[in-house]
Amino acid sequence: IVAIVLAFICFILLATFPGWHEETDERGSERDVKPFPSRPVSQVALALIFVASVFVLVSVLWQHTASVAASTIAQDLGNGSVKSGVGTTAMILGWFGFALFIIVTIGLLVMILSISLLDRLTDD
Repeated sequence: IVAIVLAFICFILLATFPGWHEETDERGSERDVKPFPSRPVSQVALALIFVASVFVLVSVLWQHTASVAASTIAQDLGNGSVKSGVGTTAMILGWFGFALFIIVTIGLLVMILSISLLDRLTDD
């Protein structure tokens, strides 16, 4: 639940990024401009989604371990009359959620690094 809350806060922070707007240059022609997002907001969003990713990783690992343990215990207590297994769909859903969080984390990291690189290149 904490990971979902952190991801939602990150989503709200990402919604504050500036959008496209028109500017008039010195010759009087209009052009579309999209300014860079705020660096502190981007870094806070990255930190939040990274912490959320760690929480999701820990929860998925515990879920995986608990389901395998429960399956084994059910088979052992049944003395062979009970056959149980770990649901593949449940495992895929858990790891898919973690993969999505990692994709968002990597995307934000690439965005922050590319904006800082562009900023350094255009300062000269």
